[in-house]
Amino acid sequence: MEDEEYNMMGDNRDDEENNLMGDDEDDEENNMMEDDDEEDDDEENDMMEDDEEDDMIEDDEIANENEDEMNLLENEFDISNTKLLEIENILSCNLKKISAYDYLRYKALHLFFKGWQNENLTKTDASLQSAKIVYNKGSYKAQQIRNWAKYWVENESLPKSLQGCHQKIKSLIDDEDIIEQSLSYIRKNKGKITPNKYKNFIEQELFPQLEIEKTISNKTSRIWLRKLGLVPQLRKKGIYFDGHEREDVTNYREIFLKKMAEYEKLMPIFEGENMEQHNPEILNDEKLHILVTHDECLFYSNDDRPVIWAPLGELPLKKKGQGKSIMVSEFLLETIGRLKLNNEQSLLYPNIPTEARKYLKPGKNEDGWWTAEHLLDQVLNYAIPIFEIIHPNSIAIFAFDNSTNHGAMAKDALNVSKMNVNPGGKQSLMRSTVYGTNQVFQSMVFSSDHPIYSNQAKGMKQILIERGLYYEGLIGDCQLCKEKIDDITRTDCCMRKILSLQNDFISQKSQLQEEIEKRGHKCIFYPKYHCELNYIEMYWGAAKKYTRDNCNYTWSGLQITVPKALDSVPLITIRKFARKSWRYMDIYRKGITGKLAEFAVKKYKSHRRVPDTIYNEIK
Repeated sequence: MEDEEYNMMGDNRDDEENNLMGDDEDDEENNMMEDDDEEDDDEENDMMEDDEEDDMIEDDEIANENEDEMNLLENEFDISNTKLLEIENILSCNLKKISAYDYLRYKALHLFFKGWQNENLTKTDASLQSAKIVYNKGSYKAQQIRNWAKYWVENESLPKSLQGCHQKIKSLIDDEDIIEQSLSYIRKNKGKITPNKYKNFIEQELFPQLEIEKTISNKTSRIWLRKLGLVPQLRKKGIYFDGHEREDVTNYREIFLKKMAEYEKLMPIFEGENMEQHNPEILNDEKLHILVTHDECLFYSNDDRPVIWAPLGELPLKKKGQGKSIMVSEFLLETIGRLKLNNEQSLLYPNIPTEARKYLKPGKNEDGWWTAEHLLDQVLNYAIPIFEIIHPNSIAIFAFDNSTNHGAMAKDALNVSKMNVNPGGKQSLMRSTVYGTNQVFQSMVFSSDHPIYSNQAKGMKQILIERGLYYEGLIGDCQLCKEKIDDITRTDCCMRKILSLQNDFISQKSQLQEEIEKRGHKCIFYPKYHCELNYIEMYWGAAKKYTRDNCNYTWSGLQITVPKALDSVPLITIRKFARKSWRYMDIYRKGITGKLAEFAVKKYKSHRRVPDTIYNEIK
């Protein structure tokens, strides 16, 4: 539901999807991220530059300082034969006293002065001739020779060479201890690393441990971070790799994919360039199944484009904070797009709401906060009645993300977290149940004629006694359970743990699922951290792009823009979004996850499924 979710699924799917998901905007953002690439090349290059490059830099500095004076060289100085003789004497002296580098420079000067004065060449032509003869180089070396000439005339010596003046040392980041401790620090502070924080860690913690009395610059810090594999990146939501492959998540993903594969056999599919609908063969005792996906999203009044083109130094000011917001709760179908009646259906069924979409102005002083009760009302009084008019004699597969709000249980549901150890007190009055292989009936509340606890909850201890699971010394909550430390081998450590593993408590469904199934439809929840399986996330991305392109930083403007943004996504695009999510499901069934899954999704972007030969293609 976060406002940044509009980028969750952004990738190169096809031209239409890319435009909607703001890939062009992402490209601009990525270009802005490269601000340090040129200046941060390598620390070692700063310390071990080529000798000739040192002198090129030195000569450029001299040229910049004396460029105007160099143009007057011809008029201000008379290069007499005495000057030429001085250079000739240097060239003819003991060559062991002069380096080969300086010898070539003097020789180049001699040819330059000779050609300029004796052969009546211009200084440019004379320097080009000298550069060609001595170095077999062109205009750049000729410019160097003219710089040397100016320096020689003024100082009767050549500019000092920087050859051998740099330290040739090994970078500290190549040390194994520094690498190991740096990586440990990065893992510990994942997502919070900056060049300045890393610099402080190096200087205040790491160097004192290694008895190194040095400091590093922010530039060196950036270079070291790059060497450790870190690069600056914009926050962009996609697949949540942190929890994506967690054991409990993957276990549930297998269950989810298996159920969806069963449902898919009875669902229409949309294929081809125009995403045309193809219904499955339905037997007499079966009904057409339609996936109805749901999600919530926030839109903010000050949520503008993150990248803006403006004259240098004239960046317009942006309002502080995100501003007021609108929360949207929406349902999408592949068959019709947004869950709403058309004009003809609205006239035929005036007592049925026109659309299932709901808005909320969140905040303490506004409409409050979106709760499970809001969603339940939306599903029962809006979504289901509308669906049954649009798709009569069909079954809706309502799909929700795996949030605690959507998994909220009814007040009388079997919920061990709402139970006390002893009878009575402030605890929920739960519904009766059956337990064991013989399906033994059990009331969770004392009868009305109980002498002490008339019509009051029995509590965990009494329930376990009746089931024959209580033993002397059993406590209500052990410390490990309080700290939520999971261990599959721990099954009878406390009352709450024992009851939570009872089949009737495990099979307890959320109130949302119970109410949907009572009305003849089905409910399923997406795996955690798998936003890519819910194609409505891409729909949010397209809508967010529209609102950001049309942001005017006003609350009234937001109220006008949001409905337009949501209605701006065409049906064919929604179907393509759904096709991408189906493709992810097929890839996960084949055992492919992570970056390889993303690669396969992009490679077969016009397909609902990927071929079985995908393994050979991604090796």
